[in-house]
Amino acid sequence: ECINEFGECPDQQLQEDLALIDEYLTAKGLEAEVHPSGLHYIILEEGDGETPNNNQEVVVNYTGRFLDGRVFDTSLDSVARAEGIFNENRDYQPFQFTLGIGRVIPGWDIGIGLLNEGAKAQLLLPSYLAYGPSGSGASIPGNTVLTFEVELLDIKF
Repeated sequence: ECINEFGECPDQQLQEDLALIDEYLTAKGLEAEVHPSGLHYIILEEGDGETPNNNQEVVVNYTGRFLDGRVFDTSLDSVARAEGIFNENRDYQPFQFTLGIGRVIPGWDIGIGLLNEGAKAQLLLPSYLAYGPSGSGASIPGNTVLTFEVELLDIKF
């Protein structure tokens, strides 16, 4: 079992995940940049602000999807309604967290840290950078590759 700076990286699962990401990109005709962790990202819109540093508060809008396109979570009311996952007990608003201290899944700490303020990107996360072998609750099975559309709205210093 391998451990690196991004956590556990079970080689066989990582290879399977990377193959799924490659298939997805090929099927969609997309090209992604690849971070050393295995995170793939596509800048959809360049921002014109700063790039956040670890320990800074960042504010992000996001939509999380499975590779088949199904949305499992979003900060956007309109997306939740359109995708049939709207929950009236939930407050749909941008998500704020401290970057780089493990408050979020590793793929977010890495991916959001690559963006500058105002940027929109698609992040494709091998499972070990998402919820790993255990998954998340009933909604995300273990060893699942996830994709997030993210927009870095603000960096609070």
